[in-house]
Amino acid sequence: MPISVRNLESFGDVAAEDDAVLDYFLTTDAVKRIRENKAFVVLGRKGSGKTAIVRNFSERSGNPTSRSISLRGYPWNVHAQRADKGASEIEAYVSTWRYLIAVEIAQLALSVIKQPDDSDVKSIEAFLKENYGSASVDLAKLLQPPKLRLSKWSFEPTVLGNKLGGISLERSPQDLGLGLELNALTNSILSSVQSLILRYKIEHLFLHFDELDQGLLQLDLARRSMLVGLILAARAIRIESKGSAALNPVVYLRSDIWDELDFSDKNKITQSNALHLEWTSETLQALVNERLKVRLDRAVKWDDIAGPELLRGGQSKWNHVLARSFLRPRDIISYLNVTLGIAKQRSDEPLIFQNPDIVNAREPYSDYLKKELDDEILPHWQHWE
Repeated sequence: MPISVRNLESFGDVAAEDDAVLDYFLTTDAVKRIRENKAFVVLGRKGSGKTAIVRNFSERSGNPTSRSISLRGYPWNVHAQRADKGASEIEAYVSTWRYLIAVEIAQLALSVIKQPDDSDVKSIEAFLKENYGSASVDLAKLLQPPKLRLSKWSFEPTVLGNKLGGISLERSPQDLGLGLELNALTNSILSSVQSLILRYKIEHLFLHFDELDQGLLQLDLARRSMLVGLILAARAIRIESKGSAALNPVVYLRSDIWDELDFSDKNKITQSNALHLEWTSETLQALVNERLKVRLDRAVKWDDIAGPELLRGGQSKWNHVLARSFLRPRDIISYLNVTLGIAKQRSDEPLIFQNPDIVNAREPYSDYLKKELDDEILPHWQHWE
């Protein structure tokens, strides 16, 4: 049968969270680096594939030790009220993020280890039920209680030799010590998790923090401090777990937001622990070919659906599309979806892309690209237009 795009519904959804991306996920070196724990900060422009990687790790069957932590709808205003008044501005939120990461890792460990009679399992479950009413707690609720209750049934950390009976999260500006107390509790939770991992021979636990930019209208000082706090907390937990149990929180962040952050260890992390998602003509075409193969249920490549005629100036159809993108999967998929809709208006059969299809797609595609730039640039420069 001749190859035709007539029955091709689309090249997929632009947003990975709405797409069946796992049906045609393209494994790259980036995935390998994250899996091998060589990077814990993943940077890329909006639409560069961060969420697709998160879904690959967290949704594929047979991978129960990896969980996606979406910050969509996260109560940043509540978190802002839980700052450690005794810490520097940059580290004001490190202790709260360490606590959140510890609780999420503990819940992930419990979902893997089905041992209700284990003493560490009992301690974790007792703490969660006493403070949140359930052993399964949503991230958005972890900092909402005004006080965390502690008991001999759960955890009784000590600070300066004194056993803590509880930790108040609501404090006045004069009340210091939140970080000291919360870190003591976090260390107790992580100690139990590490014991469980070693006891039941779990290789690693991954948390993937994604969608940190959702609802971001302005990158103010408080939000910057909270983002830096998450990154520093993730690094601290990775370092603390080395040599005993591999706890791997991974932070996915837009590169334009990363550029706006400023803290002392940023360059060190950039050079050694950050992964920049970058695509080339070859890898983007491989992505398109993978989608064609799955959606047309046969071995189809780009050259099979694009006529050989060059555009004005001797430019190939693929290079014409590529030159109007930011080398992101989202841009390519958007352009090709528009082109497909235009091509289907012709009655040719078999139907493949011709020069007018590519050229006539430029204007509607430009509307899409303008909106993408709105989302990216407005938080930094309101008058960019």
